[in-house]
Amino acid sequence: MLLTRSQKKLLLEVLLKERRRLFSRHKGELLNKTIDDLAQMVRNEEINAVDKQDSSNVIDWSSRRKK
Repeated sequence: MLLTRSQKKLLLEVLLKERRRLFSRHKGELLNKTIDDLAQMVRNEEINAVDKQDSSNVIDWSSRRKK
């Protein structure tokens, strides 16, 4: 299942809200691990998106002369 970054953020918000609910039957180690993993995925995607915008280290092969 592929989700966009905005969908992952929304899912993370819902899970965090569920964790704060007082009488939630879904609390526990699995919920905490899922939240941690999803938060890490979102952070990684945000970092990678910034790296892709920085094209200073990209080689333009079309500008090379052909021999």
